[in-house]
Amino acid sequence: MEIQDKLSAEWKPMKLSWGAIWRMDTAKALKGPFSIRLTSESGKKVIAKDIIPANWRPDAVYTSNVQFY
Repeated sequence: MEIQDKLSAEWKPMKLSWGAIWRMDTAKALKGPFSIRLTSESGKKVIAKDIIPANWRPDAVYTSNVQFY
């Protein structure tokens, strides 16, 4: 899983914490909205663009209709 913030064209890797919880350790404040890119074991990528809003909160749950087909 990778994340892209509003101010960057770069995709930054996230770390699996446990279960379905992902995190990113950063010293710099991030600016939403955020896009998420998922990569399957076969290498297929899907992007949920701007899925996490600018007013995001830690420990909140955000949902998407993006699916691998």
